[in-house]
Amino acid sequence: MARKLLIGVDDSQNCLEALRNLGDLLQGTDMHLELFHAVPESALIYPGELSTLSGTPSDWKKVQERQARAVLDQAVSLLIGMGYKRSRLHLESVLQSVDVAHDILAASEKGDFAALVLARRGRSAVKRFLLGSTTTMVCQYSEKQPVWVLGTRQLKPPRLLVALDESDHAGRVISHVSTYFAGLPGIQITLFHVMPAKPPGYWDDGHILGEAERSERKRLVARWRAEHEQKTGDMFLTAKQALMGAGASEHGIVLKRQTLVRGIARDILAEASRGEYNTLVFGRRGTSAIPEFNLGSRAAKMLQGGLDCTLVLVS
Repeated sequence: MARKLLIGVDDSQNCLEALRNLGDLLQGTDMHLELFHAVPESALIYPGELSTLSGTPSDWKKVQERQARAVLDQAVSLLIGMGYKRSRLHLESVLQSVDVAHDILAASEKGDFAALVLARRGRSAVKRFLLGSTTTMVCQYSEKQPVWVLGTRQLKPPRLLVALDESDHAGRVISHVSTYFAGLPGIQITLFHVMPAKPPGYWDDGHILGEAERSERKRLVARWRAEHEQKTGDMFLTAKQALMGAGASEHGIVLKRQTLVRGIARDILAEASRGEYNTLVFGRRGTSAIPEFNLGSRAAKMLQGGLDCTLVLVS
């Protein structure tokens, strides 16, 4: 499995705080960090430099190279100051970027990365958006790579809320958590499932049910619920065994299931807000996702849910 993260960095305070938070979490692991910075096409000069440039292509290139080097050196200095070895840090930059999100996604396709990592907001984020525009676009279109969106809560010790459903993505979510989180010291993982409303086939039929029909309907619904609980119970057991096999302790894994209250995404967000979690993990698509969309509706709601914890979106 890949042991390297692609981290988009800029010179914003949000990004530096997020990088410090991530670095603290990953100290002591064997993860390598590739720091990536794209210099926007419009960011050609610093204040006061206009009169010093002749306007030739080589001059503009030198200015952008200097900007990229300053941003990356700042990130490297931060991590080395935290104890990281320089050999674990790799640098890449793109000049005259017209679409930072596109450049990050393109860079991710050239290497074998565990995930793309971005701060919730960078220096160019529009305040009315809960996520920065670059982060939103990367989450939307990163169909193959998981994305970690770093929030403001401290990540150490790790407290994960892992949202699971019955889709194929549940296995991928657990695999990702097992590989990159389960072995972290002091980790606590809550596996969380929201039981959906009863299927349309068990709704009323547009007429008042007789006593015998009501009894039969209740019996069918009870059987459906029992089968669903059995299925999710098996899913929980398989997930717990995988996490323990990857290093998580049994007493550090909590299994939690509830019936639907306001909607699956809203119920997950409510649990994330109630608990002392610093990381919410969920799949890109669930059981009801429409294949034509890059991002399932539940995942989109959770990304824009306003939580201050770190979001891990698993493809």
